[in-house]
Parts: sequence; C-alpha cells; structure tokens
Amino acid sequence: MLFNSNRFIFLFLPITMLGFHLLGSRGRRPVIAWLALSSLVFYAAWNLSFVLFLLGSIVVNYVVSIAIARAEDSSLRRRRLLTFGISLNLLALFFFKYLPRTLEVLHLAPHLSDSILLPLGISFFTFTQISYLVDLAQGQAEPQDLLGYILFVTFFPHLIAGPILHHKEMMPQFAAGRRFRLVPADVSLGITWFLLGLGKKVLIADKLADQANLAFAHAGRLSMASSWTGLVMYTMQLYFDFSGYSDMALGLARIFSIRFPLNFDSPYKATSVTEYWQRWHMTLTRYVTLYLYNPILLGVQRRRLAAGKKISRKSLATFSGFGAMVAYPTIITMLLTGLWHGAGLQFLIFGLLHGIYLTVNQAWRHFRQRKRGVPEEPPTGLLRLALRIGVYLQVSFALIFFRADSLESAFAFVRDLAGHNGLGYVGNLLDGALGFALFFVVWFMPNTQQILGEEPGPTGASASFWAALRWRPNLYWTAGMAVLFFAILTNMENSSFLYFQF
Repeated sequence: MLFNSNRFIFLFLPITMLGFHLLGSRGRRPVIAWLALSSLVFYAAWNLSFVLFLLGSIVVNYVVSIAIARAEDSSLRRRRLLTFGISLNLLALFFFKYLPRTLEVLHLAPHLSDSILLPLGISFFTFTQISYLVDLAQGQAEPQDLLGYILFVTFFPHLIAGPILHHKEMMPQFAAGRRFRLVPADVSLGITWFLLGLGKKVLIADKLADQANLAFAHAGRLSMASSWTGLVMYTMQLYFDFSGYSDMALGLARIFSIRFPLNFDSPYKATSVTEYWQRWHMTLTRYVTLYLYNPILLGVQRRRLAAGKKISRKSLATFSGFGAMVAYPTIITMLLTGLWHGAGLQFLIFGLLHGIYLTVNQAWRHFRQRKRGVPEEPPTGLLRLALRIGVYLQVSFALIFFRADSLESAFAFVRDLAGHNGLGYVGNLLDGALGFALFFVVWFMPNTQQILGEEPGPTGASASFWAALRWRPNLYWTAGMAVLFFAILTNMENSSFLYFQF
C-alpha cells in the first residue's frame, strides 16, 4: 500500500486513527495490538506472501532475543546465540536480495532476478532486528513482550523505507501509564508534515521521473547537454522522493504522538561529503557507524596493539596510522553500504566512490588542521556556495552508478557527460528547467522541519523573512494545506518510492 494512494489516505489512515483513539482508553496492550495489526495489514496489501515472511522473520528473531536475554552476560553462549541470530538474518537477506544476482553474474541462472519478488523493505526490517539483537547481547536493550516487539519492527510509517529505528527511540513512547489518544496539536502538525512530504513526492519528484528515466534508458546515446540535464533531473527526483517519504513517515508517526528521529536534513546544503552523510539518510549513517565502522575500527586498533603499534592521536597523524585507522574502516564501511543498496557491481563502485570521498575529506581536515594548529572556521558566502556545488558534483557522479542498470550503462553515461556524442543544444538544458530551478530550493530555502518549528530556522539577515514561513495552526495555513491537498489529489499517481527497492 502506497502513502500516495487514495486507499491509504481515505481508508487505511482514518480507520487506524479511529481505532487508536477508541482503544486508547483501554490501555497499552490494545493500542499496541491495534497498531501492530494495522501495520501487518498495510504490509500485506502488497503481497500476502510477504507478510508471512515478515512474520517468520519476527518470530525467529524474537525467539533468539529471548534466548540471548536468558544467557549470562558476556558468556560464550550469548555470543554464539548472537552470531546465530545475525547469520540467520543475513542468510535470509542474501537469499532474496543477492543470490539471484550472484547466480546471474556466474551465468548459472540468467534473468533469475526478474522472476523473484523481493520482500519490500527487507533490508530495513532485517537491519532493525540485527541491531536489537546486538544491543540486547551487549546489555544495552531490554527484552520486549511479543506484541511490543512486533510493533517495534512493523510500525507502518517506517516499515518500508525507514527511518531505521533504535528500540530506545520508539518503545519507551508506548510505556505503560501513558494516555493513548489522538492529541489535536500532534494531529494537526502530523497531517501538515505528511501533506508537505506528499507534495514533494507527487508535485516534484514524480514530475521529474520521466525525463530522468528517459536519460538513463538512453545512456551512451546522449549529448552532453541532454546527459547533464538527465543527471540533474535524477538527483532532484531522488532528493525530493526520499525527502518526501521521510517527511511523510515522521508526520504519520506524529499523528499518533510518536516522535521519530530526523532522517533527512537538507543534504545538498552540505559543504563536505562528511556533512552530506550526516544529513542524508541520517539513521542509516548512524547505523553503519555503530554496527560497521566502529567494530571494524576496534578490530584494527586491537591488531595494532597486539603488534606493538600505537593508536594514539600522534600515531593517527602518520600516513600509516591514518591509512589503518581512518582510510581502511571508512572504505570497507562504504563498500558494504553500497552493497546494502544493491547486488550489482555498480553499487560497489557507488560505495567505493563515497569511501574515497570521505577518506580524502577526513585527510584534508586532519592534516590541514594539524598543520595550522587551529580549528577551521565554517565557510560563508561564496565559499560556502562553491563548496556546496563541489559536494553536489561529487554526489551526483556517484549517483550515476547508483541509478544505472549496469556497470556498462553507468560508464556509457559518464562518457555522455564528457561530450562523447557532442555538446547538444541549449534547448536540451531548457527541458530540465524544473530540475535546475530546484537548486535554489535545496541550497537556500528552509527545510520542512524548520518550517514546522522542529528545528531552528535560518539565521542572519534573512531570518525574519524565513520566520514568516513558520507553520502555525491558523486559518491561513489551513487554507494553504487545503489547496496543496487538492493539487496533490489531481496529480497523484500510484508511483512507488525509489527507496522501496532496498
């Protein structure tokens, strides 16, 4: 079931809200049961076999979590149970997401991936459960009752494409003693947040999709102007598609007075690739940092200590120390992050590029700051704009491999960008007028959470101007949202979100 569908907006969501409000007076368990059941219905609307797999994954992980909780702290049994649980999750993920592509690459089963349906959101709910098992084994999580665990994994606003939740971010909000009911202030804010995200998806991202898809479908046959236009259209489509989904997820959760962590914070405003990853898919960045980067770094440090090498800040300032303790864990982490997005070689290139970007950025900061001896001041004015353009170009180049259907198609598109088929015409650039116009929005406009007062707004000379855009539950905003909703309904199509494929 899509957020951008009449069935969700006019049937599923009102019924779920009504049930939540009516059952709220009966306490925690009826509310959790209702939301868990609603979330399973939401997931089952895609394919009934998917929900059976999801339930199977939940039951297996819950049984493993109970066994881990009963094992003694730091015992060998607890570590083995954790390894067993992680292995089962990764095997299921490999079977559905990577095995078909692997067999195709080995020419053992041509076109196998075309005949196998991938359970929606499998990466998201698999990684959510792995992190819970890890935290439970380390004593950083508390065992959950079965109903609570089902809701934690399946709560429909985050089930398909995130945010990737930490158990401490959601389950305490369903603690006993809370009064479960629809709160007018949260409902109005949540619906506004949802509509703003839906507008991004329907009125912007979907309008860019045809030209972006057409450009990548003709990779290797495009002029320079046409290829650059297609790339800009895709980067903006992905931006507003995922930004829109993130807004909708947070808005839907807020309707039920549940606060999700921010997952998207104007990433094209970043002045470095490091900052970009702190703003783009923020919960994924947090996840790979905690459960991939940190363990890899810890392993490197232990091996260096065992070999008699130092892990101090001074040793980090050497090229060998920097390579071992920064470059290596960064590149391995980003390679795995690329692989998380897909099984093709182009996704490994995507991850490798970002690993190189991040390593170079960290080297620049580390060695330059050490040489100067003082922290670097935040960039302002034209320098900040130039850095944003630089980050956009780096990210866009990597996104070619993220979007292309194959490695060959990606390299063909790169040749098009370099003018292999000629320069093209100004008219080709004008075809992407909407995409180019959006640079002003992504670089200079306040984002949704700033407009809604969930984050501080822009500062400086324009602060008072942007403050006038701040959301308020009044007649003007109500009328504006009504107009937006009408525009959405007249343009809405059943188009899926780009991150659903992961």
